[in-house]
Order: sequence, then structure tokens, then C-alpha cells
Amino acid sequence: MKAEQKILADAQTLIEAAAEQFVSTARAAIAKRGVFYVALAGGSTPRGLYQKLATSPYVEQIDWTRVHLFFGDERCVLPSHDDSNFKMAREAMIDHVPIPQENVHRMPTEEGVAPEVAIRYCRVMRSVLQEQPLDLVLLGLGPDGHIASLFPDTAALDAETMTTSLYVDKFSSWRVTMTYSTINAARQVIVFIAGEAKAAIVHDITKGVVQGLPVQRLAPQGEYYWFMDKAAAGHY
Repeated sequence: MKAEQKILADAQTLIEAAAEQFVSTARAAIAKRGVFYVALAGGSTPRGLYQKLATSPYVEQIDWTRVHLFFGDERCVLPSHDDSNFKMAREAMIDHVPIPQENVHRMPTEEGVAPEVAIRYCRVMRSVLQEQPLDLVLLGLGPDGHIASLFPDTAALDAETMTTSLYVDKFSSWRVTMTYSTINAARQVIVFIAGEAKAAIVHDITKGVVQGLPVQRLAPQGEYYWFMDKAAAGHY
């Protein structure tokens, strides 16, 4: 399925549009099913989104007691480490919105080796979701076309479990990530792409210059969006 592209004037406008989309999706899910399940992403644009959601008028528009936060991927570091996606989301949003702490489901990356963490998180997701898909998955796009921690030429691309682990050579780090089966099952998937540094990869993908990148293997069953600023879409 091809993504619907939303091209915004600049990074700030993109963040505002994303905040409105997040609120709308959350409210619709809560109205229909009484709960909103969302997987958060790391990165600078998602950070801006989380900071925006923690401010008026957005924070008051969501019943945070009915929101459950998951994480699309995580580095195997302590939750207090500066490289932790959880730490970023906590500082940007979680500490500033009225969400019950038991509704924040972080990857327990301090509790063992990466494969064990992936197994534990899969169990948590199954226990909370109870066979329901995620309502929203937020993703960034790396310059090599990776999404979450689904990197090119890694076994994680073909994993069939809900979550899996991998060692990323170029970063010399272990990661835990949601897999395509989990992401593609979501009711809505949004990929954030901002900045001129992403223009080349956007051009190559949209013009068919490259094939087989991790982002190109996404096949969401639900709604699928690319939120881009003009700088990222500049070569498109």
C-alpha cells in the first residue's frame, strides 16, 4: 500500500499537523473502543510532537487514562541513559501528561540480554493488547531507509514474532524492535520525515531509484501516511 503524503511548510508546521492527527486518532479510538494503543518512535521530530502534545490545547483533548504507550524500538541501555527512547519520551511528554504509569509500557532493556528483552516485551504486548492491533504506530526514517530498528540486511527484517532483537554493527549496539507483523497490523502508521538531509532518500524512494529498503517493505493494513516538511520533500 502506498503512503498518503502530507507535505507541510516546515518542521514546526509538521509537528502541529502531527499533533492534531494524534489527538484525532486517539479520540476516535477511545470513542469507539474505550482505549488508545500507540507505539512511540525516537528521533527529533517525534520529540517535537511529544512536547507539543504536552501543551494546551492538545493535552486537555485526550483522556490520558485510556491511553497505553508502547515503544517501536529501543537501544539496550538503561532507561536513564541519554540514548534511551523512553527517556526522551518521558522528558518530552510522559512526565507532563496525566497518564497512569501502569499505562506506560517501556522495553525493559536493563533486565537482560536483548533476545530476552524482546521475548518479555512480546509477552507484555500480548497481555495488554489482548489480540487487538495497535491503533497508531509512529516511525522515523533513517538515511539508509530503516524504520524503527529494522535495518537493511539484518535478520530482524524477516522476524515473524511481534518483537525481535538485533545487533547493529555500524552503531555497535544491541536493539529491540517491533517487527513488520506488528507494525503492518496497526490501524494507522505514520512515518515522519523532516529536514533537507532526508531529501535524497525521499527522492530515491519516490522516484524508484532504490528498491528493497526497510521502509519500502512496509505494507500497513490500515491508514498509512508520510508526514514531510518541504525540505525533506524538496527533491520530490
